[in-house]
Amino acid sequence: MSEPERRGIERGREVERTIYFSDAVIAIAITLLALELRLPQDLASGEIVRHLVGLLPRLYAFLISFWVIAAYWMAHHRIFNYIRAYDGGLLRINFLFLMWIVLMPFSSSLIGGYGDLQIPFLVYVSHLMLATLTLSWLALHAARNPHLMEPGVDPYAVRRYGTHRMWLMLAVFALAICASFLNVYAAEFALALLFVARPELLERITSRKVT
Repeated sequence: MSEPERRGIERGREVERTIYFSDAVIAIAITLLALELRLPQDLASGEIVRHLVGLLPRLYAFLISFWVIAAYWMAHHRIFNYIRAYDGGLLRINFLFLMWIVLMPFSSSLIGGYGDLQIPFLVYVSHLMLATLTLSWLALHAARNPHLMEPGVDPYAVRRYGTHRMWLMLAVFALAICASFLNVYAAEFALALLFVARPELLERITSRKVT
C-alpha cells in the first residue's frame, strides 16, 4: 500500500467531486436567500407600495447575505485552486464550512425580520465569524499538509493568506458588534460598508502571490 493510500488521501477526479458538491451546496444556499422576498397574495394596488417599503429590511438582508456567500465561494474557489488531493480531515472541515453556508438563509431571515433588535444581529455576525474561522481552518489544514497541495505552491503563502483573511474578517465583524451596542441600524450599515471595502484591504495585506 502506498503512502497516500495509508493516509487516506484521494486525488484526481475525487477532488473534483468535492469541489462540484461544494459548489452545488453553495448555489442552493444562495438561491434560498430569495425565498424571503415575497409579497402577500391578492394585494390591492394601493397596498403594493406599502408592502414593498416593508420589504426593504429583508431586501437588505438578502443583498448583504448574497455577497457574503459570494465572497466565501470566491475564497473557497481560490483555496481549492491550490489543492490537488484531500484527506479525511480536509473533507470534515469542508463539510463543517458547508454547514454554516446552508444555515445562512436562516440567519439572514433573522436580521430581515428583526433588524431593529441587537440579538438577531449578534447571532448573524457570530454565524459569519464561525464560517470565516472554518474556511480559514480549511486553508491552514491544506497548507500544513504539503502532500495535499499542488506542486510548486508555497504552503507558507497559503497559510499567510488564510491567516490574514481570517483576522481581517474577524476585525470587520468585531467592529460591527461594537457598533451594535450603540445602534443596530448603524451596525448593519457599517457591516455592509466594511464588507464592500474588504476585498481591497485583503488584496493589500496579502499582496504576496501564492506560487
